[in-house]
Amino acid sequence: MGYRAETYRLVTDELARRREKALSDAEANRQIFHGESPEAAELDAALSQTAKRIFEAALDGGDVERKVAAIRRENEQMLAVRRELLASLGHPADFTDPHYTCPLCADTGYVLTRMCACMKELLQLESLRAGGVANADTQTFDTFSLKYYHTPEERSLMKQTLAAAKDFAECFKPGRENLLLMGGTGLGKTHLSTAIARTVISRGYDVIYETAQAIISDFEYDHFRNSYSNETGRAEKYLKTDLLILDDLGTEFGGQFTLSCLYQIVNTRLVRGLSTVISTNLTAQELNERYDTRLTSRFLGNYRVLRFVGQDIRQQSLSERKE
Repeated sequence: MGYRAETYRLVTDELARRREKALSDAEANRQIFHGESPEAAELDAALSQTAKRIFEAALDGGDVERKVAAIRRENEQMLAVRRELLASLGHPADFTDPHYTCPLCADTGYVLTRMCACMKELLQLESLRAGGVANADTQTFDTFSLKYYHTPEERSLMKQTLAAAKDFAECFKPGRENLLLMGGTGLGKTHLSTAIARTVISRGYDVIYETAQAIISDFEYDHFRNSYSNETGRAEKYLKTDLLILDDLGTEFGGQFTLSCLYQIVNTRLVRGLSTVISTNLTAQELNERYDTRLTSRFLGNYRVLRFVGQDIRQQSLSERKE
């Protein structure tokens, strides 16, 4: 599906705002320059006629190349005078030039017909924000440290978990694979979920990262809102996004409605060939006790289980800082 239309709109609006500001600031500086020197205004008026003069020379015929060369020499002379005038007034040579945030594309988002790197970065940042991904700058695959897993068994298992999560993200295609991240609190599930989201978004896919409780709340809102309302439903996005990262399964309120929503999410996304990453502090036995077999069979049958072991990393980090 790729980036959402709303994401593109926000990014193009931001680029347009940047470009307009650069042009507006340049025009303001031009007016200052003209106010300080009548000669400056005359020079700019003459320079603005360059294209017209070249066009007229071409229409007149004769030795067009010689005429154009003469016009360009005159232009260079006027530009040299203009630079000297700016310097004499204490201004840099580019005082009246637009200063774009991205000089490469002049804040248009494109270099010729190719999307500029600045637009790609903005799309990624906006997608991270819209997708609910926090700490994307610090929680990456490169910053996931195995030093907090102390025994050889823990380190070996977590090395495999890290490699599987990284492979999932770097080779992501909707429907290729689903992940179930299982383990206690503070063992790195959120870190790797965030790293997955960041990498998948950087590859141009749409990602939503949300807690189970917040997702169920959106389904409840849609269920109980006025049926005559024109407001767009809040829950449909969870059934359409390329990758849904459902965090903290098991913390949501229980009940038949919740079970129905979770089943709808999991089953609909499987049918549509869309990928899901679910993280939970629950064990396999606790999953079976909390949810019915229709749901758990899909978790354990259609998801690759990545296990997290060890001791709470947050507590270990806190101890390190105290030391």
